[in-house]
Amino acid sequence: MNLPAILLILVLFAILMAFFSQSKFDYFPIALIIGAIVVVSMLTLTNVGKEEILGFINFNTLIFIFAMQIIIYFATDNRVLEYIAIKSIHITKGNNRLFFYMICMFTGIMVAFIEDLTLSLILIPLIYRTCRVLEIPAGTYMMGMTITINIGAILTPISSLKNLIIGQEFGWGFGQYLANMGILFIITFISTIFLMDRFILKKEEKPTEKNKKILLSMLDPGIVIENKKYFLVTIIIILTTFAFMLLGFEPALVAIISAAIFLLIHSKKTKFSDLINDIEWRIIILFAILFILSNSLSYFGFSELISTGLVNLLNYNIYFAVLLTLSLSSFLSAFLAGTPVTIILLPIISAFIGEGFFPNPIIIAFISGVNMAGNFLPQGSACDLLTLSLAKKYKVANLDYKRLLKNGAFFAMIHFFIILGYTMIYTLILS
Repeated sequence: MNLPAILLILVLFAILMAFFSQSKFDYFPIALIIGAIVVVSMLTLTNVGKEEILGFINFNTLIFIFAMQIIIYFATDNRVLEYIAIKSIHITKGNNRLFFYMICMFTGIMVAFIEDLTLSLILIPLIYRTCRVLEIPAGTYMMGMTITINIGAILTPISSLKNLIIGQEFGWGFGQYLANMGILFIITFISTIFLMDRFILKKEEKPTEKNKKILLSMLDPGIVIENKKYFLVTIIIILTTFAFMLLGFEPALVAIISAAIFLLIHSKKTKFSDLINDIEWRIIILFAILFILSNSLSYFGFSELISTGLVNLLNYNIYFAVLLTLSLSSFLSAFLAGTPVTIILLPIISAFIGEGFFPNPIIIAFISGVNMAGNFLPQGSACDLLTLSLAKKYKVANLDYKRLLKNGAFFAMIHFFIILGYTMIYTLILS
């Protein structure tokens, strides 16, 4: 164990997280400086070689991030998500309760395949315009969307970078996610929607029949389709992409091939140079730095030290191990962005499981904690912050930080106990 190296990396990790979790200062220059310090320090002060440092980076994840941004660009450009969203709203025929259920169901399912911020950017303006036509306040519907987004994120390995990283570490593909997380998703989703409907939505005003007719006359899903050929081809490619992922093919490989097909098909009207500014290069570089920091800690013996200490403390009790994993991942994810928390904890949880614990309930607790704990505090979820920002922009009267904090924390606590109960029963039956 290299104690000086561990202390240096932990200090740099803390500095990076402090800058990453605030919005006043740009975190990216700090990330570059920290990455440079770590790499140079390891090359000059330790026996770590260049090849080993490159080995710390999970390139599959970086390729997936890059490719999915291209896929989402074309899905958005060809209005696929917008069409599905408008079609879903049209089905409700202006019934506000059905509208609420449809929004929550749409977000809870779609976020399992589409990145949450992209989904929010499409849905929030639609929710606002729909509520404006119906002359009802939009806040509860936006709040339902952002709370269920964090629930739906547990369902597949590609719903978020957190899940992709965890899935690759423990070998969980679509089948394992659906088998282990599916029932938990259904229980959490149904209980959340039921409670929100009964204690929040039921007390709010309902639209008039006149406003319902106005909405139906204005909503035509077909008007968003600019090029029917590209629209249909985009749907086919996206469905095929997810089908191959469901069959167990490597998500990064499938995504990069699909992205290349999109670029070839659209080559006459869109070149890669046209969308290069829409790719978040900063995120890709940041995650490379985070992987180096996290895996270097494991390399220098920190993860093994912590996991061994925790195992001795818990005396190999699987129930305490699940409780500790859920509590730790939930607590950190309430204050920090979930993906960095996942990268920080992953080597520790992996070493923890390597000590001989039954892995599945611990992995379930880990996935659930880093995803659903985002509802505890708005600043723990980028989607929550985006929703609040757009609600302020649209001057939505019944959604502000205080209301989202109060209701989000309430449901996050309910989710915590549902997850805990589920994992305990799971452990009792299958361990």
